[in-house]
Amino acid sequence: MATKQTAVFEPLTERVDRLARELELAIRWDRPSILLAVYRSMYVMGDAAAALEARLREEGQQVIWVRVNDEADADIPLRLAEHPQRNGTVFFVSGLQWGGKTALRALNIRREYFVDERLRAVFWLTENEAVAIAREAPDFWAFRYRVVEFVEPPEPDRAAAVARELAWWGFEDRTLREDTEAKIALRETLLADLPEGDETLAARAELQFTLGRLYWADYQRERAEESIQAALEIARRIGNVWLEARCHDALGRVYRALGRYEEAIAAYQRAIRLRPDWIYPHINLGLVYAALGRYDEAIAVYQKAIALYPQNAYLHSLLGTVYYTLGRYQEAMAVLQRAIELNPPKVYLYNALGDIYRTLGRYDEAVAEYQQAIELDPKFAPAYFNWALVEVRRNNVDAALEQLKRAIALKPREFIERARKASGFDSIRHDPRFQALVGRGPDTGAQEGEG
Repeated sequence: MATKQTAVFEPLTERVDRLARELELAIRWDRPSILLAVYRSMYVMGDAAAALEARLREEGQQVIWVRVNDEADADIPLRLAEHPQRNGTVFFVSGLQWGGKTALRALNIRREYFVDERLRAVFWLTENEAVAIAREAPDFWAFRYRVVEFVEPPEPDRAAAVARELAWWGFEDRTLREDTEAKIALRETLLADLPEGDETLAARAELQFTLGRLYWADYQRERAEESIQAALEIARRIGNVWLEARCHDALGRVYRALGRYEEAIAAYQRAIRLRPDWIYPHINLGLVYAALGRYDEAIAVYQKAIALYPQNAYLHSLLGTVYYTLGRYQEAMAVLQRAIELNPPKVYLYNALGDIYRTLGRYDEAVAEYQQAIELDPKFAPAYFNWALVEVRRNNVDAALEQLKRAIALKPREFIERARKASGFDSIRHDPRFQALVGRGPDTGAQEGEG
């Protein structure tokens, strides 16, 4: 009967110590050093890199990570040689695979930069990256000072802790569309490396959830649904109500983007049942109702949310928009003015109030609101456009053309098209000056203002 062989690894601290001693000698003798640290799991690499960085900082050295994101930044020798902080620095280089053959060619051709500039660098390499260097950049491979391997599997408890921390890296809503591909690649790798078992279930759920939201931000809707559903299944299994609610809200966003509105509504309602005091599913449910023209239901959702969060300006603005759409102008004005009181520097709120006053024929007040918006943001083109519509109604053609010209100067394509379609410009459509601004378009249009 065959006996299963278990790999025995030298303690990680001893391998880190070998790298540290080599760098300490290079620093003492002011010479270059190229070290290759080969890893199989990002979790083990993370622990090794953190331990080595701590050693180097004790020696008064700073550590700067240099990551390759694509072929545009793949010339590592040049990047390090031109780095303004290269003196007194040990560079940690990672992500070589994303540079493709450009990265390997640069290492081979510019290997002398490491010697000339006395650069000290640790290349953190996957096993595939290490093989690629040996094959495609043999001259650089010959320049290496030492290769140390960190190819043991991660400890499940440690991997779970690291995964849960990294799952939420760069995940604020406002930053989801920044470096999306790199964030997706990180989580895909973390999931692939994560050991199976009950102790890693929570980490797996959080990685699947954040990966799904990133797929959504990257317009990969089907993959987003798949990942979020996987996270939801685990969240239910481990009883994580907080994450379960977030999964339903995220699925609602995916369904809404796919035009599956009834499924989106059901998902948001489930999220609200799980976490009644959480604001986002209320907002998203109201948006779907409003998009479907189910305005009474949207109003009910927003009013309920405002009762929970009376100081939230965004909720007030959403409710005001629905009132405006329904022609309930007095209610719309009251709610939008409250939104401005709660959060004054919102350009679109002043613009929305201006639209209501314009609709009511209260032109001086409309212009005052548009001016408020422009004072906050001189490049907010809709305010100029809507101001132009007011001036047409007041028969101030010169003033109307001046404001329209400003809107078009800021966003030519959008506001030329809007001006061609807007019925509010019908009375001046044959004016040569208007035609010079927008060209010849339709005689009438389906919309009047920006709203």
